[in-house]
Amino acid sequence: MNPSNSDVLWAKIRLAENRLHAASDFFWSHPHLSEMLPTFLVQLHRVMQGGITLMRVARDQALARPGDPVANIIAPYLLQHIDEEKDHCAWLLDDIETLGITPQEVAEATPLTSVVSLLGAQYFWALNIHPVAVFGYLIVLEGYAPIAEQLEAIRIRTGLPGTAFRCLIAHADNDPHHLADLNHTLDSMPLSPEQQEYVALSAFHTIDAVASVFEELLDLHTTSGQSKLGILTASYG
Repeated sequence: MNPSNSDVLWAKIRLAENRLHAASDFFWSHPHLSEMLPTFLVQLHRVMQGGITLMRVARDQALARPGDPVANIIAPYLLQHIDEEKDHCAWLLDDIETLGITPQEVAEATPLTSVVSLLGAQYFWALNIHPVAVFGYLIVLEGYAPIAEQLEAIRIRTGLPGTAFRCLIAHADNDPHHLADLNHTLDSMPLSPEQQEYVALSAFHTIDAVASVFEELLDLHTTSGQSKLGILTASYG
């Protein structure tokens, strides 16, 4: 029996995941996490906001390929997933505001270069290669989010209000279901060897870029010595 598309992908992901584990573990266990977490949440809002637009682009690209059996599976899945995720940016914005950061400050925050890389590569693949590549991105993000028990331990350790974690906890509750849907949808696709490669390349880049997000946040904290809002709006000149 041949392995499923998701089995093939996860076998490849497991070969590359150590970099992401190392960066995320160092970030979440950092003694100054309470100072960095507001900045992390603002950058996460950038990722979530950009991710909704990315899925719309990938959906539109799939709809533009009516004779493509893979695209015909992608479009309805993304339509449903966009609807599931559409309110999450507003939820996270509400959480961030409880930390004293206004929606305007979030909107004006400079995105990390790693965040731009994370999303920018996916736009390139969706627009110029094939929208199926977005599944590598989505599977990594859904598969490596903190679980609810970890978030509760982080809340206690940082002393930050529980209101700052509401969106993260909601994601932790929903991500196993979303990941199962992603794997099932990927398995239903008649992927060519080239399309399997696109999905794997997307997953590898996502692992590298998310690890870079954690590392860039740590670098900003180490080198800037600025307040959280100063870090959010710092230029890179």
